Amino acid sequence: MKNILKLLPLVVLLIVVIIFKKDISNFVVEKIIFSKEIYISTPNDYHLDYDFEYIKETDDFVAKNKEQVLDILYTILNNGTNNFYFYCDYDDCEKDVDYLTESHQLININNYVHPYNNYRRVNIDVNSFGKVEMTIEKLYTSDNINSINNKIDEIIKEILTDDMTNKEKIIKFHDYIIDHTTYDSNYLNINLNDIDNPSHKALGPLFFGKALCGGYADVMAIFLNKLGIPNYRISSESHIWNFVYLDNNWYHLDLTWDDPVTDNGSNIRLDKFLLITTEQLEKINTGYHTYDKSVYLEAK
Repeated sequence: MKNILKLLPLVVLLIVVIIFKKDISNFVVEKIIFSKEIYISTPNDYHLDYDFEYIKETDDFVAKNKEQVLDILYTILNNGTNNFYFYCDYDDCEKDVDYLTESHQLININNYVHPYNNYRRVNIDVNSFGKVEMTIEKLYTSDNINSINNKIDEIIKEILTDDMTNKEKIIKFHDYIIDHTTYDSNYLNINLNDIDNPSHKALGPLFFGKALCGGYADVMAIFLNKLGIPNYRISSESHIWNFVYLDNNWYHLDLTWDDPVTDNGSNIRLDKFLLITTEQLEKINTGYHTYDKSVYLEAK
């Protein structure tokens, strides 16, 4: 009888835990887990401090809606963080995280980030307490970055002068890349999905003389960021190009379409997509420059 009486409090406690399991879980999450402040590590050298309409950095890593998840993901990528976690504090958060990371939306976020902080692969795990853990594999290695930086610095020293305006500098670099690069149409026909091919990155135009649209856009973005000129990349379903803030206005800049493939293999340089407005871009109507204007708000 005494043994039964000793077990009685444990049985009562077990029943209480079963009945109020959800309430106890919520209490633990809200009062213990969420009460801990989460800090992101010091931003790396390629953090961008630009103001955009669609997305912004945050220091609140407990998401209460989809927009906050979006800002958290942007903050993590923009700071160059490799491993990080945050918390969900609303019912559909896990579904929103899956949607944002598995759809084109994560690519859109990536376009607002310096190419050196772009992801190659992102692994995400969400546990039952709403903790979202992220591991980010970068697109560019440290060796890639050193080589690219040195090469672009050499080009800047070779073709630019201090008395040039930013517009003149952009035009000079635009012309240089096109004159030294051809569109990698052979690779396009073989395996477009090989993200490790140099033509997809700034390595292609700088060291191999070949590029796909990703390579053209990345090398221009890296150059613009070196000059401190606000910019991001815009992507459609099948194309990517640059968008540049210059003289208080935003302009499209597409090196890929200014470096056309010719029948005889000759290298032609155009300026049809060199710092043009959205209105001008839409009049050209290539069919490849249709993008989500609810994301790239400055390009409406």
